[in-house]
Amino acid sequence: AVVSTQSTGEQTEEEAAVEAEENSCKLFHVKGSTEDCCKGIEVVPKASMLNSNDVFVLSYDITTYVWYGKGCSSLEMKVGDYIATTIVNKSAPMLGIHEGSEPAQFWALLGGKEEYADSITLATAEPIYPARLFHVSNAKGYIAIEEIVDFAQEDLIEEDVIILDCRDEVFVWIGAGANEDERSGGLELATEYINSDPTGRDPDAVTIYQIRQGHEPPNFRAHFAGWDFRFRTPKNKIAAEDGITLASDALAQLERENYPYADLSDGKCPVGVDPCSKENYLDEDEFLLVFGMDRAKFQNLAKWRKINLKKEKKLF
Repeated sequence: AVVSTQSTGEQTEEEAAVEAEENSCKLFHVKGSTEDCCKGIEVVPKASMLNSNDVFVLSYDITTYVWYGKGCSSLEMKVGDYIATTIVNKSAPMLGIHEGSEPAQFWALLGGKEEYADSITLATAEPIYPARLFHVSNAKGYIAIEEIVDFAQEDLIEEDVIILDCRDEVFVWIGAGANEDERSGGLELATEYINSDPTGRDPDAVTIYQIRQGHEPPNFRAHFAGWDFRFRTPKNKIAAEDGITLASDALAQLERENYPYADLSDGKCPVGVDPCSKENYLDEDEFLLVFGMDRAKFQNLAKWRKINLKKEKKLF
């Protein structure tokens, strides 16, 4: 079946609607390991949405292309062909193309050729170790980790932390509402998980990244069918350079308890700092200098008074 969920990427909905009307083409991401879960989901018609592990159906008025990634399965190819010939555009002829043999018109319909997720892992058909997803939370009062099977983008809970194991790359996804204990716990768990892997994986050959919600790279997004950029868009924007960092650097930042006032004020927010509690990262002397009172007296103030003071000092 086809689930139509037109994403808009970094465009506004109005811009995406105009673009779709102008090029009158649609792109469907076909992904799934079983007949029950393999389906096509409409995504933004851009080349950057492709990935080497799956099948994509590009429907145009006079032609329907079925693009087979190097690592796609026979089931995904079958479902892609079915969508092209019986659902998307029955009247247009279907043309199957393998990754690397695309005609010029294919790229033109997608707005031009762009980089997309094409790592060796994604380009490997039926990998021995498929991607695995783990949910990390301390909602029960302690850090708990649970594997999620048949995962989807909806499993990225913004109050928690997610670990995506892609074998040679491991991503620690930090939800916008995750607390500091979950962030540090997720990063530490990912490192311990790789170091104790019973399959004999070489930890030195694995790169562990921390990624913040809203800054997911192509090699992360490729493991989710029909990635929708509008899904749970974080309200607080994070600078691009802080969106993706090495886990080791992120842990080092978390272990640093204090920051200068200049690094916390005027909308600045270092990696690992809770944007709603910046005052907690000032040392005692600078806290007294900024607020004119010690930390204990500040904590005894009414909530509204503390918020007003933080706004006045540009720490909120």
